[in-house]
Amino acid sequence: MKNVKAAMRGAQETLGFDSPSHMKGLQVFIADIRNCQTKEQEQQRVDKELSKIRLKFANPKSLSGYDKKKYVWKLLYAYMLGYDIDFGHFQAVELCSASKFSEKTAGYLATSLLLADNNDMVRMIVNSVKTDMASGNEHMAALALNTVANIGGPEFADNLFSDISKMLLSQSNALSPYIKRKACICLLRLYRKENDGLKPDIWSKKLAALFLERDIGLLTSVSGFMLGILEMGKYPVQAWAEVVPPVCQCLASLVQGDCPEFYEYYHVPAPWLQTKLLRILQFFPVSMFDAELLHRMNVMLQSILAKPSSQRTPAPPPGPGKKRSKVDAERQNRSNAEHAILFEAMNLMIHLEDTADPETMKTAAGLLGIFLSSTDPNIRYLGLETMARLATNLSTHEYLDRYKNQILDKMHETDISIRRQALNLLYALCRPENWQQIVDELLEILGASDSLLQEELVLKIAILAEKNAPNFGWYVDVVFKMLESAPDAVADDVWYRVVQVVTGFEDGSAESEKHGLQRHAASKAYQNLTSQRAPHDTLLRLGAYLMGEFGHLLPPSVTPRAKFEALHRHFVRGSQQTKAIILLASVKLLNGNEALSGEVGSFLKEIQDSADVDLQQRTVELLQLARDQDKLDEVLSPMPAYAESVQRNNPLVQRLKFSSRNRAHTRAELEEAAKSEGGMYKPGGKKVEGDGRALELPDPGRVSAVRSSPQAASESESSDSEGAAPDPQAANGTASGPSPKDLWLQLCLAPVGRFYNSPHLVLEMKQEYNAATGRLTILFKNNSKGAIGNIRVQIPEVPFMKVQTFSEVPPSMKPGEQAQHLVQVQCLRPFLQPARYAVEYCTAPGEPAQQLPLLLPAVVTKFISPAEVQPPQFMPFFESLAGQPRELLSVGKAKQPPNQWLNYLQKGFNFFVLPGSGPTQTLAAGTLNTATPDPSQPGKMMSVPILVRLEYEGNQQLVRLTVRTQHGEVTSSVAKIMETYLLVPPNGS
Repeated sequence: MKNVKAAMRGAQETLGFDSPSHMKGLQVFIADIRNCQTKEQEQQRVDKELSKIRLKFANPKSLSGYDKKKYVWKLLYAYMLGYDIDFGHFQAVELCSASKFSEKTAGYLATSLLLADNNDMVRMIVNSVKTDMASGNEHMAALALNTVANIGGPEFADNLFSDISKMLLSQSNALSPYIKRKACICLLRLYRKENDGLKPDIWSKKLAALFLERDIGLLTSVSGFMLGILEMGKYPVQAWAEVVPPVCQCLASLVQGDCPEFYEYYHVPAPWLQTKLLRILQFFPVSMFDAELLHRMNVMLQSILAKPSSQRTPAPPPGPGKKRSKVDAERQNRSNAEHAILFEAMNLMIHLEDTADPETMKTAAGLLGIFLSSTDPNIRYLGLETMARLATNLSTHEYLDRYKNQILDKMHETDISIRRQALNLLYALCRPENWQQIVDELLEILGASDSLLQEELVLKIAILAEKNAPNFGWYVDVVFKMLESAPDAVADDVWYRVVQVVTGFEDGSAESEKHGLQRHAASKAYQNLTSQRAPHDTLLRLGAYLMGEFGHLLPPSVTPRAKFEALHRHFVRGSQQTKAIILLASVKLLNGNEALSGEVGSFLKEIQDSADVDLQQRTVELLQLARDQDKLDEVLSPMPAYAESVQRNNPLVQRLKFSSRNRAHTRAELEEAAKSEGGMYKPGGKKVEGDGRALELPDPGRVSAVRSSPQAASESESSDSEGAAPDPQAANGTASGPSPKDLWLQLCLAPVGRFYNSPHLVLEMKQEYNAATGRLTILFKNNSKGAIGNIRVQIPEVPFMKVQTFSEVPPSMKPGEQAQHLVQVQCLRPFLQPARYAVEYCTAPGEPAQQLPLLLPAVVTKFISPAEVQPPQFMPFFESLAGQPRELLSVGKAKQPPNQWLNYLQKGFNFFVLPGSGPTQTLAAGTLNTATPDPSQPGKMMSVPILVRLEYEGNQQLVRLTVRTQHGEVTSSVAKIMETYLLVPPNGS
């Protein structure tokens, strides 16, 4: 025993550890804190100790390395208790270069905890880290690498990425697996900050060689590093093809049980490594796998899926008031590990698609069916989610159909996430053979479902009914049933689609068939309008439209008077849009039967005195039309059939979010998917793929009359979503002077200015921005001699910006009256098209409503803050960002002379202009701020550095604009905005 103790003391002395009897002061401090009875006593004791340490650090010459270490440990303990430590940082940095391991440990740990956000202080330990990594002492090197991995950050990424890379590339044979493992973890952390120094042609071979190592810990670190590379998506996956065979070989060894016992987790061989290897293979397209690799993968998958199910059975939940036994806990942990591997194996099988073994597919379908009955809700959820992706392969439906009733039962679960996945699976499994059972069950569930799921249910029921019903009559019946069960969840685009289907398409269908459907739809509308005392507003709109358009097809037993009464009885309770549709439908009934002239004429005369200006206008127009039968016939002629392309491109389908078969996604794809919840987009919010097109600057401020027919409404919504607007000068009501587009362009640079100008309404704006937040004050002024009424402001939701309003615009304004509208915006991610600011108002009774589809001048450059960078720092970083998509280069004629660049860059675009910039070359730097949390730095928001170079060629008056960032979308949006102001467009306009 004495020899063992002597050996331990010798090892401690060699490594620099102090014996336990040392640092008595630290032990006393901890004991005193533990003995404190109240928070006040603890505060007093900590303040006393911090004051003492502060005095000691004030005289550094009298401090030994041991003293510094002891006091730094006390600071760390106080910091762990939640007290702010604003001194001792320099002493912690000094300890990092100490020769003793214990002192170095205290220094590095204090640096990791106290200085992680202080780039200036972290920069001071870079040389110490480099020295320790090259010292040849494994413990010192491991400590330095731990510090790098814990802090990460741009300082370490810039200065240490190449050094750590060399350790693996050139010194790999001299390093132990322990150091290689830590080096891989460091590189992963730094690669996410700086990913330019890793080239596939060099690293592909090295990573392939590392996957042939035997150390499980090293293999786990290499797998994490490889996953990080693939998830960043910097290079195409084909560049990393060399790693695929060794990854398969490594996975095959683990599946066969070739794993040291101490790396088994409850008898499961290295489950974290297995899941990472399976995930890596999913990043590579199936076309990259040759026949031998595919065979090996199928054998491995069959081995994983064919394991006895007893190993994967989770422990039963403990009874009320009982704790889970140790045996049950071990069983649960083993079940979790087995299921993690199993689900990842199924993901790989789904990724292989038709190249996967059919028997393996059948086995997987059987296992997923078992998981639907699991007592663990997480396993039920994953089973449904995996089965939904498996169902995208039509050949698997014969295996999955048998579980249809079980899946329907899951629609009654209390957990909405499970119900949502069950709905996704039912949607994937629905075919003409089984659609009626599935749709009928979903209709029963619809009424009792909560509002969070109802709209998605309505959307998918409508799509399934249209797609699978033997005739469109069934589809119409289904929509009316939904309007009875959950009318609030039936969005406008659902009943717009009913109108399209009933009107018909240019698909060659027989006229008798179309008329039969139209008669059936009008009959359903008449039945609902006459049988319900207070139908929902959406049902009223659909019913009124169908009655007006196809009411003439109803049987003779339904008299014209009865048709009109069915509409007229509900007119009072309808909304403004609904009243407009009922009004038009009544006139269409009159056009089809002159016997209604008395009733409809009296109805119109009553409404022409309505307080609603829009209804007044419509009534006057319709009364005028009714005097000319030919014009009335022309204007109210039946709707023509829709183009066949409208039938193929169902707008409801475009609102669905379809998950791909593959679960391997880049970080950018995962971040995009996390921005919205549920299985669909909001109306008008279908996903638009970025195509890298130039930023369009639409003319905001177009004034237009309100349209109310379903077709016009859908066209208007589509037009607005694309940001198109004709020349505002062509519209009525705008004043002479700068156009709304010119005013908007000025506000994109200036903090204060006029937003909109007309003889009646004037809008002025004041903008204040701080990092990712902007506060906009819009001042409404009534410049006319009369009152302005029906004022409404709408700011549609956008995914890239959070918009909040803190005051409302009054519905009417007297002559000379002013009102403020306060809006706060927060940038969430880079964007091209700005958010809309739609204003609507009426200048006088009987006049059409004026619509101003303005755009908020909160463009992406408003959220940039100056970054003070010096030329020696600027150029290396600028050169490191070369290449698409992080770089955008534009060349064109100068729109502004170089002597104006400083004003635009500093005041307009919020950049810091580097000293030494001149008329031939100007350098600028800034940071785009967002309000999106940075997952790699808790408590911080994501930001993107932006570097700009402007070059001027005086002879030809050409400007070369170069914008470089780490994010392609930022580069594109900033460059396009700068082009608008600094470069003449190619067409010279």
